[in-house]
Amino acid sequence: MAIQNTQYYSKTLEKGLIILNLFDRDHQHRSLSEMSRLTGINKTSTYRLVNTLVQMGYLRKSKSNKSLRLGPRAFVLGHHFFHGFDIFQSVKPIIDKTFLEQKISIDSALLHKHTLISLYRREMPNLIYFRLPLMMDELYARAMGKAVLANLDQAEVFNILGRLHFKKHTSKTLLDKEELLKDIELTRNRGYSINNEEYAEGLICIGAPLMNLRDKVVVGAVSLDFPTSEYSLESIMRDFPRVLTKLASELSEIVTAADI
Repeated sequence: MAIQNTQYYSKTLEKGLIILNLFDRDHQHRSLSEMSRLTGINKTSTYRLVNTLVQMGYLRKSKSNKSLRLGPRAFVLGHHFFHGFDIFQSVKPIIDKTFLEQKISIDSALLHKHTLISLYRREMPNLIYFRLPLMMDELYARAMGKAVLANLDQAEVFNILGRLHFKKHTSKTLLDKEELLKDIELTRNRGYSINNEEYAEGLICIGAPLMNLRDKVVVGAVSLDFPTSEYSLESIMRDFPRVLTKLASELSEIVTAADI
C-alpha cells in the first residue's frame, strides 16, 4: 500500500494492525516466530507488539503451547465496527416492522467466507433464554446456515461440509452428510430452510437467503424463530413462509443497494 503522506502516519500502529490481520478462519492460531516471519518484523519488535495486544485483550496466549489467537476485545471491536455500517441502520426498521406485526423473533446475518456474522436480532420474551453467538460457522445446524448452503454451488457446498467438524447439539442434529445434502436440496426446492430443534431443543427456525440481486450471489440470511411450547412445525410451515420470504426479499433489496 502506497502511503501518500507519511508525516502523520504511525508505523507502530500499522505493524499492530498487520499482526491482527494475520488471523482469520483458516489461521486461528499463530506462533510468535510465524508472525515475525510473515510480517517481516524482527522478533523483538513482534514480541513487544504482541505482548501489548495480549495485555489489551486483542490477542490471547495459549497456556499449553504459547500460540496466540484473537482475544475478546478484537471480537467486540469487530462487532462494534460491523454495527456501525449503514447496512445495519437500513435493515433495522424493516425487521422491527415485521417483528411488531407478527410478534415473532427474527434474526439476520451476513456471510463472510463460510461464517455468518450476526447483523440484527429482535427477540420475543418467550425466547429470552436463547442467545446466538455473534459468529456462526456451524451452518449445517442452523436455519440461516442451511439457507446459505442451498444457494451455493455444489462444489462449494462439498468443500464446506468436508472441512466442518460436525457436533451433535441435540438428538435431531443432522450429522450424516448425505442426509444433510438431501435437506439442502429440499431447502433449495422449497425456497426456505427448516431447523427443527437441530441446534437447540425447544426451538424451531425457518430461514431464507439474503441475495445480492445484481450478482445473484447469497450474502447472508434471515430467520424466524419459534418456541415449540407455542408453535408446531406444521403451524409454522402453514402460516409463516410468506412472511419470511417477503422479509428476505425486502432485505435483499437493501443489501443489493449497499453492494454487499
